[in-house]
Amino acid sequence: MRIVFMNPKPSDIDAKLRQLLPEARAPAAAAIQFLIAHRDEIPFRSMRELAKRARVPSVTLVRLAQNLGFKGFDEFREIHIAELINGQGSNRGRAAELVSLGQKEGPLGFAAQFAEREIEAQRAAVTALSEKQLEAAVQALVEASRVYVIGRRPFFAPAYSLSYSLRKAKPNTHLLDTGGGSGLELDDLTQNDVVIGFTSYPYSRVTFNVAKNAKAQGGTVIAVTDSENAPIARFSDHLFLMTARSYAFPDSVAGAYAIANILVALTVSRLGSDALARIQRNELDIRETGEYLAEPARRSKALT
Repeated sequence: MRIVFMNPKPSDIDAKLRQLLPEARAPAAAAIQFLIAHRDEIPFRSMRELAKRARVPSVTLVRLAQNLGFKGFDEFREIHIAELINGQGSNRGRAAELVSLGQKEGPLGFAAQFAEREIEAQRAAVTALSEKQLEAAVQALVEASRVYVIGRRPFFAPAYSLSYSLRKAKPNTHLLDTGGGSGLELDDLTQNDVVIGFTSYPYSRVTFNVAKNAKAQGGTVIAVTDSENAPIARFSDHLFLMTARSYAFPDSVAGAYAIANILVALTVSRLGSDALARIQRNELDIRETGEYLAEPARRSKALT
């Protein structure tokens, strides 16, 4: 079935792709799932690159675009490029999209679709991982003398989470820019230090400069971003891809959180008994400060 659009926007295309998905067969289904989950990558990648990432033949993307009413995939891609250039993916546009959806679906309907999109973002981040990629990044974190983490605007949250959690097992973990633009000086890095940066379009200049500076000093850079063509990618030793596109405002950090938590968990598992001892001491120190209102529940003896 050929669909005809009148002045289509990427959000219209996204909706039509979701309508097509239940009846689509492989490899078309795989292509649709990829384009939905990686919509932000479409302006930055060629058709061949997208097909390779989706693990489908290039002709599948051409036929899919034609079924959507476009002459070919280039015309399909131009819509996404135009949105990027015209700023239709800006905060104002995102807010308007959310208002429209909330009015249409109601609170519970919106909540269900919101949760579905966030889960898709996490699934897309995990799907993009590779064994070799994870092994190398985790090994770098295990061996690092110091770990520095940065994330601006929405990505401050996953950066803070990673820094807070990893510091329990690896004390020389530091969160950069804790507020007010301070703590960004990295003048004594060595090849034994690791910098982790979180960013997505339109990309943080501060995060970019930190990664650039770290690379110039010989440090290892782990980048968590939305495209292989993102500015920070050129300085990365280990690149992890996620999508910031969902119903979260202004951007989704669900994929970034998934990657952050995976990196922390794997690193802690590799650090061994010393790390576990540090985690236990940290927990005791927190408890002694009176931070907790309730003591952790004691395990009851098994019934016999």
